[in-house]
Amino acid sequence: MKLKLWLCCLFAAFAAQNADAAQTRLTANPGLQHINTRGKVYCGTEAGNKILAYQDEKGQWQGMDVELCKMLSTAIFGRSDRIKMVPLAANQISNAFYTNKIDVMIGGLPFSATTEISTRAEPIDAWYYDRQVFLAHKIEGATSMEAYKGKKVCVVNSNDDLAKLQVYNDKYQLDFTLLRFPNFRSAREAFLLDRCQLLTGNSMILRDVVVNSPAGVSDVVMLPETITVRPIYVFVDKDNTSLKSIVRWTMNAVKQAEEVGLTSKNVDIHLSARDPSLRNLLGLDEQLWKKFKLTPTWLQTYLKENGNYGEVFEKTLGEGSVFKIKRNENNLLKNQGLMFSSPFI
Repeated sequence: MKLKLWLCCLFAAFAAQNADAAQTRLTANPGLQHINTRGKVYCGTEAGNKILAYQDEKGQWQGMDVELCKMLSTAIFGRSDRIKMVPLAANQISNAFYTNKIDVMIGGLPFSATTEISTRAEPIDAWYYDRQVFLAHKIEGATSMEAYKGKKVCVVNSNDDLAKLQVYNDKYQLDFTLLRFPNFRSAREAFLLDRCQLLTGNSMILRDVVVNSPAGVSDVVMLPETITVRPIYVFVDKDNTSLKSIVRWTMNAVKQAEEVGLTSKNVDIHLSARDPSLRNLLGLDEQLWKKFKLTPTWLQTYLKENGNYGEVFEKTLGEGSVFKIKRNENNLLKNQGLMFSSPFI
């Protein structure tokens, strides 16, 4: 009798241990669990910008970061409007992943050893590339950075911008005085109040300052010098291995669409394609996208509504937008850019 009781207790303990382990695995790799429960994709974006993610006069979210969120919504739900944009500062990102406040984060962090060790954010792929540059109060007749030698530079503290600026300053012996701020909003305000002659940061964020400068500020120019070129990554919680795969291959899909010539205007023409990668990409053969637990024909829907990677870039940042940003590194590798894709097989 005692032996039976002992065996029953042992079995119960073993079953409980397995249940705990299963629950741990579920928590560690939730996949689409949180997204499906909420019915929306929660996307983090860098706080305070009016170019990468902003609400228009109708209250609709627009911008390059928003397009990535729409892409994921289309892949998961078959429609692009199941999204919520969450503006975040860099020091909020790791906790936002921990508390499930966001599912993905677009930009906001550099990919570095410190990021890898100290945050929950893991980079998946570059959504676009940007350049760290200078915004300046224009000096008449200036032809080089020598005209700004010894000037004050507003920069965000504890940031990759600061490290790269210090290297640039030492290399060209410009003797800058660095005014450090806890966030970009503070640095921007100080620059617009003329507390510093230069402001450094990503060119896309700085272009927002040029386009949306307050009345009375008319001497602001973006200088042509590049401090560094940097990839702007999409991050996912490092424990969510399933979502990492989903994000990686959905991002790859819109890039590959441009690479193979799929556009918003010609999707239906390719529905009789025989190429295995193209058939998988468009969901004509459904099984591969189904293994990701995604809507097989999501890319057809997204392309018709928004276009391929190049079309998305041009309408949000390029010639079809008010910002008129050249594609440069954001072009395909075959067009002298840095963007490339892998076959979907």
